[in-house]
Amino acid sequence: MSRENGFENKRVVIVGGSSGIGLAVAEQAASQGAKVVIASSNAERVQKAIKAVGGEAKGQAVDVSDEGAVETFFAGLGAFDHLVFTAGDSLHLHDLAATDLKQARRAFELRYWAALAAVKYGSPLIRKGGSIVLTTGIAGQRPHKGWVVAATRYLLELLGPTSGRA
Repeated sequence: MSRENGFENKRVVIVGGSSGIGLAVAEQAASQGAKVVIASSNAERVQKAIKAVGGEAKGQAVDVSDEGAVETFFAGLGAFDHLVFTAGDSLHLHDLAATDLKQARRAFELRYWAALAAVKYGSPLIRKGGSIVLTTGIAGQRPHKGWVVAATRYLLELLGPTSGRA
């Protein structure tokens, strides 16, 4: 018997699924009958997440800042139903004068280019009726004074063709 939520026997790929929101999504999807695939940068955390999720959960360590690694990951995955991107690290935002541009570039690499790569290589594998979910933190919607990186991201989302929606 199929469940009302539509996750029974669906395959859900969660990039950034070894902790935080991603892990919570993995646990919920699995509890509702989904077959979960977790991708994250830390192999040890991936294994812990697989164990925590249980069932038929699978996972793999993937450096999402490396486009080639993302392409390889999806090339070996096969068809799936839903892609969820939650990868991210803690934002360390400062006033413009104190902003470390190397750190800001790394944050943008992870939050923008890695998400774009996941969608680029993952979307052709999504079955009809599937979905793509991209997450972001609250800083993009409510940047504090001087948070130049978050404010820039907010403006990109606001002015972009999708208005921050997938």
